[in-house]
Amino acid sequence: MSDRLEKAPIFLNCLSRGGSNLFWNLFLTHPDVCSPILETLEIFRAGLRRPTLTGWRLALLAGQPRLFDSWWLAARKPIPERAKRFLDQTLHARKLDTVDDTEMRFKAPETTYDRAEVASSRLCAKNNNGLAFLSDILFDLYPDAVCFALVRDPVALYESHKRRGISKTPEAFAHFFNTLTMRHRHDSERFARYHLVRFEDLLADPITFVDDVYRKAELDGDKVERIRLKSKTHFRRDGSYGADRQKGAHYWLTKDEVVSFLEPQINQLQASKLDHAERARVRHLVAEACDTLGYPTEEPAATTSTEPT
Repeated sequence: MSDRLEKAPIFLNCLSRGGSNLFWNLFLTHPDVCSPILETLEIFRAGLRRPTLTGWRLALLAGQPRLFDSWWLAARKPIPERAKRFLDQTLHARKLDTVDDTEMRFKAPETTYDRAEVASSRLCAKNNNGLAFLSDILFDLYPDAVCFALVRDPVALYESHKRRGISKTPEAFAHFFNTLTMRHRHDSERFARYHLVRFEDLLADPITFVDDVYRKAELDGDKVERIRLKSKTHFRRDGSYGADRQKGAHYWLTKDEVVSFLEPQINQLQASKLDHAERARVRHLVAEACDTLGYPTEEPAATTSTEPT
């Protein structure tokens, strides 16, 4: 499909509650990158719960009602040319909404995009959970695409899922985590432009992390002087849960300020909300994935203190 509208798009395959919004905003900070404003599942949602006309139309064109179902953790079939064309046209049209968006219209703290700049920018779309199974379709449509898969330590991720009722048991969570990380690892081996990265590396050294993903995405990091991040609620060291700044607001930060904006101990803070037996159970169920991804395969022995170290 040589006449596609989007050139060298960037797709982010993430796990729910795994740092996806933070990761997405790091790319949207770059002046050469714009988003379709919404996550792809929000644009193309079909089914009975909050469907969109766009979602139903693509589902009909593709012959797959669950094509953009983020909780369908299974392979997708190839889609016909008319569905590819509609997908490309829709993503491009949504990207053009950037010029009217309250936050995303800014390419720098006091500078906005014009329509031509948005049209020629590189699309960056966020695909959560089961949308990782779209890789074959997306690379077929966009051979010049770059894809990143963001993973996170399973114990902290499970705490977030349990608290929100996403995964009610360690066993349900393990199926989710093992299935998706296996898919990420598989695709990172099949596609040269598919990169597996860890949330913990972002927290440990955000500036080096940003430089690395920009390089892999073939973006000029020198164009970025300030990084725009969104304030979100999280566990804090005093045990409270909230936002350090106005919730939902975006802030343009210097690179030094980015370091203090993030909470480097967030994984430990979340893990401390689980008892030792539950943490150990999660590690046991996802041990093979942990070993491959560089996470601990066993939970350290229980101590009398629940404070993060």
